Amino acid sequence: MKKLFILLTVLLVVGVSCKDFLTVDEKNPNAASSVPAYLILPAALNLTAYDVNQNDNWNFISFWYGLMSCSGGYSQPAALTQYKLINGSYQGNWSWAYLNLQNYDYIIKNATGAVNNPYRAIAKIMKAYIYQYLVDSYGNIPYTEALQTDAGILKPKFDNQKTIYEDLVVQLDSAMKLIDTAPSNVAEVGDYDIVYHGDMSLWWKFANTLKLRMLINQSDMTGRSSYITGALATTPHTTADYIGVAEGAWNNPGYSQSAGKMNPFWENFYKQDGSNQADGLGYYVAGQDACDFLITTNDPRKLRFFQAYTGTSIQGNYFGALVLNLPSVTSKLGPGMLQAFNQAAPLMTDVESLFLQAEAVARGFVTGNDSNLYKAAVTQSIIYEGKKASSDLSTYVPLTAANAATYLKQPIANVHYDASSPVAIKVKQIITQKWIAANGLPVYSVWTDYRRTGYPNFLHFSQDAARQSDTPPVRLLYPQSEINVNNDNVLLQGTINVFTSKIFWQNR
Repeated sequence: MKKLFILLTVLLVVGVSCKDFLTVDEKNPNAASSVPAYLILPAALNLTAYDVNQNDNWNFISFWYGLMSCSGGYSQPAALTQYKLINGSYQGNWSWAYLNLQNYDYIIKNATGAVNNPYRAIAKIMKAYIYQYLVDSYGNIPYTEALQTDAGILKPKFDNQKTIYEDLVVQLDSAMKLIDTAPSNVAEVGDYDIVYHGDMSLWWKFANTLKLRMLINQSDMTGRSSYITGALATTPHTTADYIGVAEGAWNNPGYSQSAGKMNPFWENFYKQDGSNQADGLGYYVAGQDACDFLITTNDPRKLRFFQAYTGTSIQGNYFGALVLNLPSVTSKLGPGMLQAFNQAAPLMTDVESLFLQAEAVARGFVTGNDSNLYKAAVTQSIIYEGKKASSDLSTYVPLTAANAATYLKQPIANVHYDASSPVAIKVKQIITQKWIAANGLPVYSVWTDYRRTGYPNFLHFSQDAARQSDTPPVRLLYPQSEINVNNDNVLLQGTINVFTSKIFWQNR
């Protein structure tokens, strides 16, 4: 712990300013003089984790896809209930991404020599991770000319989204090869890596799982199967390993009970003294679709995702409904999502990885047992949500694999997995369980999965009569901040419509 606070001080001294706990602020690290990679890496990782776990950055997904809703004590955001996105909507997601990319790019360019393979590999993996978010949100984006201000490129061109995706797969292969070919005198990353603490075998699995995620995103595209199969075959290793049980990528720089130093998801809802944040738990409540699913499937996570409003009953709201339930009969977010101020912040969970693997097996892209992978994913979600939280009574008994086994044995659609079912039914079930498991964790996969598969297919989208479409937007608009500085290249992307300008892998 002391090392991390010393690190923060050193970062300030060398000229990389920190706005918040272990985050790299708007100052370009390329302007600092010879900042070593081990000082940049933890700050960069923490910024990534902060932004993908900051609920306000992605609340449109939780709202639109039935996981959360607004309390009856508040006015609902008309821009979201009516799908009226503008260029200023969520533009911070673009800004943080390119800011964060600068830091990883700095490591790649300056941590030279094979001895620094681990640092460069992690930076390459995280660049691919962030660029995937950008492509999946905006389509064409600056890529080959991005991050080139030192070369005088201040207005980078936009690259084709499909071409970027394909190159990111190549970059992930390159990162895995760097790990495989690291020399014996390699520079140990150790605790400067606040995710895997220098375990490069787990970073290798993270890279391979991220690659699988990007390939599976393309699995419903017509004529794309041969590309996916070929890309999977290029993995530079003897076995195709992915993130397994208890191997998720979780960031924790040493969260403490102080403002700006707590888990970012937790800090959306609680202050350092344990009192509620304004517009936190009072504003975000259960989504009725999630409540209905948890109730009808006898899900043991029911009172972990959401608090009971009376007895063991939960109830939420449909987003955009004209009349919302009174706050007194509406469930707040539960202790499974909000466990403690120092809960780790995930970049990718074992739950997501196991669901990805199950889908890949079900679709025939990799070998394995899809039923076992599916069951493992659900089990890990139940165990995670069922952990003892700081708000739990001393008598609370955590959920276990036995609870999961009982749940999975039920002959209920989207719960019991029949290995003999058609592929389409398997995919529907995997995506539906992946949807509910994402609540309170990085929720981005929910948006991506619906756009590519149409599942879950029972969701009640915005109930606002003034909504501009019956289904949510399929992308974000280019941010006003980019229009202001790079307008010519933005205009070259043509007229963007949030309902029809689909990301390239959306084949529906």
